Amino acid sequence: MLRYTITPDAAHHAWDVALTLPAPAAPRLRLVMPTWTPGSYVLREYSGRISEVRAWCAGEPLELEQIGKAEWMLDLTEAPDASMIEIRWRAFAFSTGIHDAWLDHDRGFINPPAVLLHPAGRTTEALDVEVAFRAPGWRVHTALDPAEGESVWRARSLDELFDSPFVLTPESGAGTVIWTLEACGVPHDIVITGTGSLNRERIGRDLKRIFETAAAFWDPEAAKPPFRRYMLAMHLGPGLYGGLEHAAGTMLLEDPQTLPAAGEAEPPKRYDEFLVLAAHEYFHAWLVKRLKPAAFLPYDLSRETYTHDLWIFEGFTSYFESVIARRAGVISEEAYRRHFAERMNFALGREGFDAMSLAESSFNAWVKLYRQTEDSAYTQISYYTKGALAALIINRALLERSGGDVSLEGFLARWFAGVRGAVAAGRWPGLADGALGDVIAETTGVDLRALIATLVHERDGRRFWVKEVEASLAAEGLKSEPDPEAPAALRIAGITCRREAGRVVAGYVPSRSPAFAAGLFAGDEIIAVAGERTTPEGFARQIERARGRRVEIHYFRGPRLLSGTLDLAAAPDPAFLELLPRRIVPLDQKSGS
Repeated sequence: MLRYTITPDAAHHAWDVALTLPAPAAPRLRLVMPTWTPGSYVLREYSGRISEVRAWCAGEPLELEQIGKAEWMLDLTEAPDASMIEIRWRAFAFSTGIHDAWLDHDRGFINPPAVLLHPAGRTTEALDVEVAFRAPGWRVHTALDPAEGESVWRARSLDELFDSPFVLTPESGAGTVIWTLEACGVPHDIVITGTGSLNRERIGRDLKRIFETAAAFWDPEAAKPPFRRYMLAMHLGPGLYGGLEHAAGTMLLEDPQTLPAAGEAEPPKRYDEFLVLAAHEYFHAWLVKRLKPAAFLPYDLSRETYTHDLWIFEGFTSYFESVIARRAGVISEEAYRRHFAERMNFALGREGFDAMSLAESSFNAWVKLYRQTEDSAYTQISYYTKGALAALIINRALLERSGGDVSLEGFLARWFAGVRGAVAAGRWPGLADGALGDVIAETTGVDLRALIATLVHERDGRRFWVKEVEASLAAEGLKSEPDPEAPAALRIAGITCRREAGRVVAGYVPSRSPAFAAGLFAGDEIIAVAGERTTPEGFARQIERARGRRVEIHYFRGPRLLSGTLDLAAAPDPAFLELLPRRIVPLDQKSGS
């Protein structure tokens, strides 16, 4: 059996790792390290943080040669038969990322792919992991089963180990809130670090409702989750946000101002953001952790793994995240509409919506989604947001063509029920690339293959998409209309902007907007409008005052001072207006009210 011993060195922000295993009969052993983490589709090159890789047998050093960026070859010709070998290395851990590793005097986090080397080819055998502290006073949290004592855990396979993060917290409890709640008969460990004060009762009650609602979604009969234990770990820090799903847990990042403090009667306005994020990651325990593309069975973490179907797994989840939160009663109907409008606007508000298909967006995740550039808004679209709109459309199509008998929710529940046993036994082959339409037809008797082909493969179909989205909203008693609360600079001139140390910096500028015609591009620092100095506080008012006129706008592009004419007198281009934010309201609500 393979055994990892992980020893923290908080002063150097590093994990010292030892791997022990019986010497194989072969004269050589190839060691490899992952280059990415499931759920985050970009090469992260974890081996760049690894140092001091050495090997021994019976106290004697063995020859170990690095043969690739994440590969080492161990020479075993000098190793006695039936002997144990030991490989040691150090992993630097100073990233707050949910897909990385962290170690300081008050918190430790291990995403195993970011820390562990492993013997090539030995992916199905059980492994033990020990966390060996140099000093007492720490606790380890993980969803893995204990193997022995209080510091050793067992994974049934390498896939399970790589999908099971570890969080370390001081027993003193400083900055940490830990408790266990039961949902659907399953314990859910909640581990929150980096906090000063939390309303544990409110957060726990809302999370429990989300967990139970999601379980009932996937298993309407028994509402039983597909795991024995779940761990929701979250670290709080200014400006942090994100989540990464795991088979029996999730790792979240949030800003501490998002969560209610102890004794706080009303939660902060952004509390909905956290609840929807938690619903998103919990939903993934079924969709992507168990129902997954065939290309991911098994995962090959040494290279990119391509599929055209990420839009299903992230898009459907992005659609249902707010549905689950609303159904659980933890966000309001208004918050549900607002949240989905944000998804809709992020998709339809980018010219990249017309430039990239869902299939292309999924396939190119490795080089596009996580590596945004200034032209990304013009040339690419997220499979999260466009996929959420596809889910909305497919849901209505299923309901209409089945006479109301089958929804997208009903299809997903039936699909999972049909393969649940095979998934648990490791026999399910996964969703074949591009086969969703076939599976829907086989599961529900409804043929949506032509519709799905249009949604997934065609570009430049904005009018079709908008028509389908509006019809789907109407089926729910909703409609979209121009958002009167959209920033004035965007509505009037086409300038999205951000504040940077007292400066006004342009973000995405639609190419049919007055601002683009004036020469503005992402990254430009706007310094004056109509001869008046621009400040973050006064910029929106400057643009409003310029409405109906042609004014000069001055800006820096790097060290160069540039200027252009901002024409707000001419009628705006309809193509620009199509990109402006919209809000979702009830059908019977009067426009602008």
